[in-house]
Amino acid sequence: MENVLRTLIWDEQVSLTLVDATEIVNEAIRLHGLSRPAALVLGKTLSVMTFMSACLKEETGEVSVSLKGNGRGGKLSVSGNYALRIRGYIDCPQAVTEGGDEEAECLGSEGSLTIIRDDGYSRPFVGACALNSSGSVERAFEEYYRISEQLPTHIAASIGFTPEGTCAYAGTVVLQPLPFADEETLKKLPARKRLEEIAASVKALGLEKAAEIYFSAKSAGLNLRKAEYKCNCSKEYLSGVLVSLGKDQLKDILREDGEIKVHCHYCNKDYRFTEEDVERSEEHT
Repeated sequence: MENVLRTLIWDEQVSLTLVDATEIVNEAIRLHGLSRPAALVLGKTLSVMTFMSACLKEETGEVSVSLKGNGRGGKLSVSGNYALRIRGYIDCPQAVTEGGDEEAECLGSEGSLTIIRDDGYSRPFVGACALNSSGSVERAFEEYYRISEQLPTHIAASIGFTPEGTCAYAGTVVLQPLPFADEETLKKLPARKRLEEIAASVKALGLEKAAEIYFSAKSAGLNLRKAEYKCNCSKEYLSGVLVSLGKDQLKDILREDGEIKVHCHYCNKDYRFTEEDVERSEEHT
């Protein structure tokens, strides 16, 4: 089922993106055993990165973000590609806050956000900015767009949880006025609180209905796609990576530990390689 909508609104002067990342956030909770604060911060980052992935132009395109804050959650890493396969992790998946602003306490108010975007032209773009004092994921990304891409961007992400700790809804709204947008159009941009309310209603209304009700979007101009939480690791892929380390180094590890262990942070999965696995990989290179 499609969970990403993109279109142009208001005389095609503003780009609109709506994301229903509920399933993506729930998969992250399942894989990483996230506490509510960690799920809130990682979930919002996954949601915004779904939008950034949907902006990629080439089939080989990829984009990743590193959020390094001084909050209880530690560093976050999230990546996505043109196919809208999103994955991510947080250093402290069981981060606990003290009952204040969960997002701000988990993310922190000091640190940096770094984006690496490869549009498939073998020359990745790297942009960065400092985290602002708000402790908000959305405002961190807005600051990145303002500083690194000089593109005014309005982002709201809203996540709600069930009493059991799963994600009840995860909606995101992104508005980007195009360079030629006139003053009358810019006045239509909703205030932040209103955007947050719209984001919270995306799942209940559905993408198309939300776009129609709040932004008068026409159904004929909608671009609908499906995004999912999906890691691209596999034992076969990691075998190729191990071979690149060199035969002698692999033998040293096998001699000391009896096997080689590789952990994928994105899907929280462990891979084990025996001497037979290594020899088999070398035969295929």
